[in-house]
Amino acid sequence: MTGDPPAAHPSGPERVTPRALERRVKRWLLGGPFDCYVQVAPGLEELLASELLDGGFAEERSALRVERGGIALALDHAGVMRANLELRTASRVLLRLGEFPAASPEMLYDRARGVPWLTQIGFASTYNLHVTSRHSKLQAGDGVANTVASAVARELRPLGLYPRLAPDAGLLFHVHLQNDRCTLSLDTSGDHLHRRGVRTHVHTAPVRETLAAAMVLTGMRRLNGPPDVVVDPFCGSGTLLIEAADALAGLPPGRHRAFAFERAAWFRAGAYREVRRQAERRTEEEALPASTTRIIGIDSDTEALGAARANLARPEYAGVTLELGDSTRFDFAALGGRRGAHRGLVLANLPYGVRLGERREAVATARAFLERLAGSGSTWEVVLLTTDPEALLPHVSDAHVVRTRNGGLAVTLVCGLVGNGPGDRGP
Repeated sequence: MTGDPPAAHPSGPERVTPRALERRVKRWLLGGPFDCYVQVAPGLEELLASELLDGGFAEERSALRVERGGIALALDHAGVMRANLELRTASRVLLRLGEFPAASPEMLYDRARGVPWLTQIGFASTYNLHVTSRHSKLQAGDGVANTVASAVARELRPLGLYPRLAPDAGLLFHVHLQNDRCTLSLDTSGDHLHRRGVRTHVHTAPVRETLAAAMVLTGMRRLNGPPDVVVDPFCGSGTLLIEAADALAGLPPGRHRAFAFERAAWFRAGAYREVRRQAERRTEEEALPASTTRIIGIDSDTEALGAARANLARPEYAGVTLELGDSTRFDFAALGGRRGAHRGLVLANLPYGVRLGERREAVATARAFLERLAGSGSTWEVVLLTTDPEALLPHVSDAHVVRTRNGGLAVTLVCGLVGNGPGDRGP
């Protein structure tokens, strides 16, 4: 259990003991696995499904319920912790605690009382609620939050526990109302999972780490294995380089950060240590031969390279090379493998351009880069992030597009081949 039990309320009943809470938590854990919902950026659901299956979070596809923006599946408490630690494309992991009809405040109150609040909140002094509503009589706002808070108080007050609502609380519960039904979930992640705890220096127009990981995994899947060389021609602060290095080495993306589940009453530090130990073992046994893959970042902005250099200062990124240069003039032919045949992967967060003049300049830069790449004498697998896919498609063969979002911006992944060299996409 986490935290020290607070003092009993001066006029309230005797507080539940740590031993009694331990018994309740053990019974709750034995009731697993639990319904969970793993959020992902819209458009990346199939990639997350592959991650879940490849990672052993589910034995077969039928165990996954794919929805727009996420996947529902059953996980035990160790699986919840592992999903936060290891999934590269996931945005958040929600532990669903209850789903029920809620067409009125009275219905919401009565059903919310049945949620296992004690095994989630325990001795914590504060918690928070995030309320959303769609097509429901109950609207998002203080009314719903106060109703749920009253249900929490009704369940915990007889046990001598008096947690209060606080906006900065470490425990956050999602109250989602849709079509007059309520789903109550514990946010086990805390900060959005793109916050890996690695990229501390940010340059302009960064790509989220989860989307960067999706680009890396997409490229590797299209190549059917690890590339000989990975190039980011507009590397900025190095996000794509970091995600490529992590994926090739099999390093868990969440290894440098904390998670909200560590504040839940059911959290066991020993169980989490075992989850991390097993992740380390899988890294040692299953990591791709990253030492044989060159990872190169190029940028013409010295400040961007400075940020990338700071973010890549950790020992695990010692093999990543940064070069100051213009990708529209770079000698990509020098990166080719023997006799020009290689498994080359280009990952690029292309310049966007917001205003009309900037957009024209961004498109011109992207086209000049692709023409330079095409003339390198090799065929390159490319995964390009852009807001203007139509401008790129004439330069990319075997093209496939995925529409998604980078933060609040609608973007498109353009995947395919560039170049007319011999190439080698693997078996």
